[in-house]
Amino acid sequence: MIAQAIKTVFFIAVVTASLSQAQQAAVKRSQFNIPLANLSISYSEDTHIFEKVKVSFDNDGNYYCLIAPGIDYEIKITKDGRQKIVYAETPDKSYMMSDFEAKVINKVCKGFISTLETFEHDLQRSKWDKVLYLDAFFPRFLKGFYFLYCASRNSPYALPKGICIPDSIYDISLTSPKSDYRINQWQTDPDHIIKLRIISKELIFQIKEWQDKELDNPKRNPEISYGKKFEEAFTLFMKIYFNIRPIPDIPPEGQHL
Repeated sequence: MIAQAIKTVFFIAVVTASLSQAQQAAVKRSQFNIPLANLSISYSEDTHIFEKVKVSFDNDGNYYCLIAPGIDYEIKITKDGRQKIVYAETPDKSYMMSDFEAKVINKVCKGFISTLETFEHDLQRSKWDKVLYLDAFFPRFLKGFYFLYCASRNSPYALPKGICIPDSIYDISLTSPKSDYRINQWQTDPDHIIKLRIISKELIFQIKEWQDKELDNPKRNPEISYGKKFEEAFTLFMKIYFNIRPIPDIPPEGQHL
């Protein structure tokens, strides 16, 4: 009896250790290059209302842009000092995306597309260590992009307010339990992963269409917005990525919005 009890305790200990190792493996992060632009949101100190988004690339502190409703800035820091270029918009045309805004957002979208491609690839191959690593940076970018888009349209309603995620649901951290919890929810629902993969590919497609028609098109008509399908795809992606219930339906793979 004593020998049997010892064997049982030993078996439980082995199983517990195995589970512990599996849990540790599930929350492991693997570092890789993420080509996202740095998007920082600023709010008014008095009203706490959104004011502008600072856009920078490649951690280059010598160049950045400030995109805001009505007026934008391009900042260059050289050996001769700080150069500030102002891109003012008249009130009657501030709803239009300016050439400067289109240029900046187009550059942001290039890194966005590359990141989405890697994300979809990692979902397909169940590379959860990379998916978790990305989640330390992706939510902040997605929220920044939400405000960047709204600022370029000079409207807080350019995108649905329901996908403006609160800061409380994510951490900028490589040890975030919020990342662990959210991504564990994906892992327990194969259908959710399939939806994430499909909407990631759809968002890539719609960004490229938007680039061709508006962002990277020198012949575009600034009075016409070509971002409607992008708005729909981005909204669906945000809802599925952040597990916003009810999880929406999406077009079958191979079809588009």
